[in-house]
Amino acid sequence: MKTSMAGQWAVWLAAWTAATAMWAAPAEAPAAPARVLIIGDSMMKLPAHAIELALAGRAGVTTRAYTSIGTGLARLDSFDWMEKTRTLQQEFNPDITLVCFGTNDRQPMQTADRIVKVEDAEWEQEYARRVGALMDLIIARPAARILWLELPDMRDEKIQADVLLINRLVQEEAAKRPPVEFFGTRAILGHRPGKFTPYVIGTKGLPVQVRDPDGMHLNRAGADRLAEHIVKAIYGTATDAGTSQGR
Repeated sequence: MKTSMAGQWAVWLAAWTAATAMWAAPAEAPAAPARVLIIGDSMMKLPAHAIELALAGRAGVTTRAYTSIGTGLARLDSFDWMEKTRTLQQEFNPDITLVCFGTNDRQPMQTADRIVKVEDAEWEQEYARRVGALMDLIIARPAARILWLELPDMRDEKIQADVLLINRLVQEEAAKRPPVEFFGTRAILGHRPGKFTPYVIGTKGLPVQVRDPDGMHLNRAGADRLAEHIVKAIYGTATDAGTSQGR
């Protein structure tokens, strides 16, 4: 009887050990994306090209980019990013979508029954709803992921205040959705988040200009620098994103 009980205990212990090992095992990392879609407004135009160049030599990876200057999620009556994104998702079937919007978006928004003005209390709620709706549209497909880029610091104080608000709303919506990652850019494109600077210290220890003279957009070196960090975040290794020196 003692031998029989000891044998049963051994079986139960082995089963319990196997079960706890399974529970403790970390979740599998998502597969490296083979199809990368890049969308956004003018802030994404140069970075999209840099990301495509950075991924051009990566085996098994296909990219597609669509950017539109002067558009965003505020004036869907002028350019419907919801419908355009839906079309791109159906045509391209991406594993991950890189997104950047917001520099043009602090303006009135047309809803079904009214125009929501910037000064209205409902403005933040409506913009957050649109951000969330776009996220949900993209991640509705199985295993789909989003890397939504933080807007960098701006030279103009008014624009800076606007992008900080947009960043907060996007980050809050991303936090509600595990397949969405809010990708920080301000530390990559400046010395200290919250303070605009056109230069960063490059890999050779020399200052490198990363911002356009307009105080908003990235220049070629800035786009290459951002692309390098994005590729590393997605794949774990960097790929040469261009020819800019010292980034």
